Amino acid sequence: MTTREASKSPIGFTTAGDELSDVFSSLSFDHSADSDIATIFSTDARTFGIRPADSEGKRFGATLLLNKMYSWRGYGAGQQVVGRPDQITLVAADYHDGNALGTLTVGLDRGIPLLVDTLYRDEADALRANGGQLCEMIKFAVDRGVNSKHLLAALFHVAFIYAYHLNNCTDLLIEVTPKHALFYKHLLGFERCGEVRLNPRVNTMGVLLRLDLEYAAEQIRIHGGGGKNSKNMTLYPYAFSEKEERGVVERLKRIEQLPDESQLEERG
Repeated sequence: MTTREASKSPIGFTTAGDELSDVFSSLSFDHSADSDIATIFSTDARTFGIRPADSEGKRFGATLLLNKMYSWRGYGAGQQVVGRPDQITLVAADYHDGNALGTLTVGLDRGIPLLVDTLYRDEADALRANGGQLCEMIKFAVDRGVNSKHLLAALFHVAFIYAYHLNNCTDLLIEVTPKHALFYKHLLGFERCGEVRLNPRVNTMGVLLRLDLEYAAEQIRIHGGGGKNSKNMTLYPYAFSEKEERGVVERLKRIEQLPDESQLEERG
């Protein structure tokens, strides 16, 4: 894919008109916090942890952020993050105050229909018929006060690891507004997979995009860890390096083996 300089505009349901800036200098891993998958240290004394929303408290924080950003964009405030065995919700949380600053959910095609099946069942079935192992990225929001390529890339990369490395998915689907489709195409390599249709969940027009996860894996392998020194203008240079990715894979495997907090309460 030919790369061009990224436009300084919002990506999906993230910031609104704010420039993406390189405020983070390094990626690391904090193994003292059992639930954290990765830790991002900033140059301005801010530290963010990427963690699964595996408790009611974390899901509540993700829900608050999601509804805050969706309401601001006029999409309504009826969203809710729930715990399901065929999904993972990731949260980027500020270590100082614990506030959720970014969230996304990855849903697996494991018997329960995907949300994209509501409007794009024929397109999804065509991918399935061709041997595709599908997943979808939904409920994506980043606080307006956060403009970091590293934070966006870290959330996406952990979601990619969950889908590709842990669950052998081949195709990642997402519904976005036509206005935002260009940024997913340019910054991550998504391709259009369906026509523009009204999405009643958020009462706005949307379009289905698809990302070939083999392509994403190759871009991460080539560009991951390059950061601002890379000439590649996508988000991939801000993904983890190969060594960091291996650490995240093992960390996420261990976390996935732990029971959800709600499951522990049910057993009690």
